[in-house]
Amino acid sequence: MAADRTVLGIVGSVSDPSKTATAVDRALEAAAERDGVTAETLRLSDHDLVTADGRTLDAYEGDTAAALEAVVEADAYVVGTPVYRGSLSGALKNLFDMVPRGMWQADVAPFEDAAVGLVATGATNHHYLAIDQELRPIFGFFGAHTVGGSVYATDDHFESVASDDGSDTDGTGGYAITDDAVDERLADLGRATVELDAALADADALTDLGPQF
Repeated sequence: MAADRTVLGIVGSVSDPSKTATAVDRALEAAAERDGVTAETLRLSDHDLVTADGRTLDAYEGDTAAALEAVVEADAYVVGTPVYRGSLSGALKNLFDMVPRGMWQADVAPFEDAAVGLVATGATNHHYLAIDQELRPIFGFFGAHTVGGSVYATDDHFESVASDDGSDTDGTGGYAITDDAVDERLADLGRATVELDAALADADALTDLGPQF
């Protein structure tokens, strides 16, 4: 494994507290157990992002610039979204619309050839295919390498808990995972993302393809 790798958790929920954040944090916790791995989190609920309008990367300011810098600086990713109307959150799609592909927006392409683990949450099982039908194709567009397995969690897999200060709005409390199988699958996803990142770091042809267009 290449030394000093950063796995960034991107939480596409604007809610606080958030089941999606809880799930992504569990995967990151397992990822960070590996030597040389640092886990960081980008919660869209903490950032006031502008609406994507096609500007170049260096034209963004404030929260938007900070969020994009976190994406650009990371090596691998665990990306989570709540599912609304069968698709990813609008906030997450807006962020993706600002991430460059190494073309005219900027000369960097952070998702290209990167390892990405995918997580989604929803009220019921009805939307579990949103990961493969909506989220995974976006990373195909970016030329990323997604972990083959993913995690979909429903409301039944969580319970509400209080934060240490008695509030559920500071990001440290809110929800806990109650399903052991989901908890372990999230941990496996975090570890698998790190393993995929290591494999890509040692690859030749696998990282030569990239997006064709």
